[in-house]
Amino acid sequence: MVDITTIIKSLGQTVEQLVEKKLISDEKFEYLFEGVDTFNYEPEAGLILVFDDKSRKLKSVEFTLLSTSRRSGNSEMYHGEMPPPFTLLMDKVAVRALMGEPDVTSEETKIPVIGVVGGHDCYIRKLHSMYPDTNIRVLYLVDLRVRGLVFERKI
Repeated sequence: MVDITTIIKSLGQTVEQLVEKKLISDEKFEYLFEGVDTFNYEPEAGLILVFDDKSRKLKSVEFTLLSTSRRSGNSEMYHGEMPPPFTLLMDKVAVRALMGEPDVTSEETKIPVIGVVGGHDCYIRKLHSMYPDTNIRVLYLVDLRVRGLVFERKI
């Protein structure tokens, strides 16, 4: 089982540092597409660690809470421990009650091929005492349930 809070607090550290600390193994790294500037590590279903290709530093920790694909169903969803103060089931009202008004927001948008997505809220260094220098993006479905949560740091 992955220690989620420790992983998030490791944003900005290299793959080698995370392997040395035994937070991740030295296997299972993959590039989504040829020529991209990031590579991923998936320690468990629905949890993706994204690393910068050049610096090899951890850029983001991404949780898939609700699947948007009919084919994969629950297999790509995260079911583990959530970083405080978040839970596995949330909606936009609950997030804003918890976090306040977002620093950046986007509303429902139609994206070719994918369809309509519910937008996102971005909180810039909002939980600084818990997650220093970390931005948090909350991704919504059209019905405003949280489909994803991303903790990220500029590299």
